[in-house]
Amino acid sequence: MLALLAVQWTTVDSNIPTRIIKGFKASPSRSSAQFEPLLTDITGVFAFGFLRISSAKLDLAIIHQPSTQQVWRANPFNLANWGNSTTFFFNGNIVLTDESIQDSTIWSSKSAGGDYLALSNNSNLQIYASPADSSIWQSFDYPFDTLVQGQKFSSASTATLVTTDKRYTLRIGIAYLALFMEFHGSQEMNYWKHTARRANALKDIYALVLPLGFLGIFYVSDGKIVDGIPFDSFERGLLGFHRLTLESDGNLYAYYWNNDTWVSVYTAQTEPCGLPGKCGAYGICIPGSPTQCTCLVNGTDGCLQSDSGDFCGNQNTGFSVIRKSGVTVEYIDIMETIAVGSLDECEKTCEQSCVCWGALYSNAAKHCYIMDYPIQTVEKSGASYSGYFKLRSNGQGPAVHKEKHQHKRGHRAVIVVVVTFTLTFAGIAAYGGYWWWDKKRNSLSIIQLGSAPKQQPEPNKDSDTN
Repeated sequence: MLALLAVQWTTVDSNIPTRIIKGFKASPSRSSAQFEPLLTDITGVFAFGFLRISSAKLDLAIIHQPSTQQVWRANPFNLANWGNSTTFFFNGNIVLTDESIQDSTIWSSKSAGGDYLALSNNSNLQIYASPADSSIWQSFDYPFDTLVQGQKFSSASTATLVTTDKRYTLRIGIAYLALFMEFHGSQEMNYWKHTARRANALKDIYALVLPLGFLGIFYVSDGKIVDGIPFDSFERGLLGFHRLTLESDGNLYAYYWNNDTWVSVYTAQTEPCGLPGKCGAYGICIPGSPTQCTCLVNGTDGCLQSDSGDFCGNQNTGFSVIRKSGVTVEYIDIMETIAVGSLDECEKTCEQSCVCWGALYSNAAKHCYIMDYPIQTVEKSGASYSGYFKLRSNGQGPAVHKEKHQHKRGHRAVIVVVVTFTLTFAGIAAYGGYWWWDKKRNSLSIIQLGSAPKQQPEPNKDSDTN
């Protein structure tokens, strides 16, 4: 997926400086240009300036000029107005203000002591201090959604890549790179992970996009390489400028600039159904036909909207349950896993946990995979997997939850009726058997009594005594 920014360019000429010194100030013009450069690198490949967002907003950004592709933005979540009220100035610190907003400072580099600002030929914006010309701040330490060639992405910092809607992030931890879907609050879902094969779990690492066409992973301490993720350009021996971008669908892509266009050379999640937002919340994706989505449960417009939170507390306990066989997720190997004996045990584990939204059960492995986040896209699979999914009741939860338990009580009532009937029938049968046996016994006694010889009375012993 290659999403280039459609830009109407102002003419870049020798009037655009390669260095901004302390005291510089500028505001966006009234032109309809989508980008107004303030600074360029010495090769003219990259430019820093005002980037128009929608029609009336702006952000400070760095642009790859031949393609108009943005590679860095200063503050994508708090935009200034495109107009005279907005001012960029450099006073040793990069500052963007908008006088039409109550808190007029929109963004600041929060640096001090800088004398001039320059842009390197790999797009790194840096503040330098004289006379040693030492760099005291650089844009490479604060990425937005893109890593360019030569830019370190380190677990020793708090830097992440993030999409404009803050829905997806790429993070680097000790010994791994991972993609997450973010929910309101502290909830998150890990849906892709690359573990560095030779990395020590106690040592910080950094990732670096290399011109040879792969993402190298190194120790921060000594720079020793511990792993690498090759791109297609590496296999084909293509040398040139590369970038790694987290795009709005939540996938991570690498691109190679061939002096004419950006060529896609790497995709982190190769199966589209493995992206949690592919078919939306409670959606079912069909591998091989990712545009054909169905729903675990229908909403008013397609599948349901994504939820957040949990089922803990008196106000959040209500839920109903959706059961679906033959569904799984592409990232099941990195989910929380519990060994269980049956599907019923897996379901009960989730049912009894107020932070659990759902579970997948593998009949073959007897494993229960816990979803402690709102249900997103699942994919159609073989019959060996079964899904158990909670659905918040939207204020009617206690009633729905009650219905579920009434359903269970209904099962118990049926069992009681069956047992009672069985015992009653057994009692009647036993009584009937006893009645028949007693009748037969009495009849036999009568017959035996009638056929027995009559006993003669014994002589009276007293009659022989006179």
